Amino acid sequence: MKTAALLLLIGIAAGCSSLPVTGDGIVALEISTPTRLTLRKGDSLTMHARALNKDGDSVVADIIWQTPDTAAISVDSLRGVVVARKATGTGRVQARVGSLRSDLVPITLLP
Repeated sequence: MKTAALLLLIGIAAGCSSLPVTGDGIVALEISTPTRLTLRKGDSLTMHARALNKDGDSVVADIIWQTPDTAAISVDSLRGVVVARKATGTGRVQARVGSLRSDLVPITLLP
């Protein structure tokens, strides 16, 4: 399956002292999503993410998935599997490591 990577940086320069850093030196989350972010009720897709340090290197981390839109979608917090619960609308999903959070990724729900 073809994927598109969304690099969600939480800072702009590797040497910047204002970068938010987790205890493991994580400064960003890179989210990989399926090319089409659409689901029909009952269908699922899997989100992927990796934590990055200030040099852009992958860091081992427990990534937690969540959604503020529990009426529209559900998400497995450890595996990133998103399931559509409604037939129309939009659901959003987000990755987090500690207090560092990605942007909300919208998923369109189709009839």
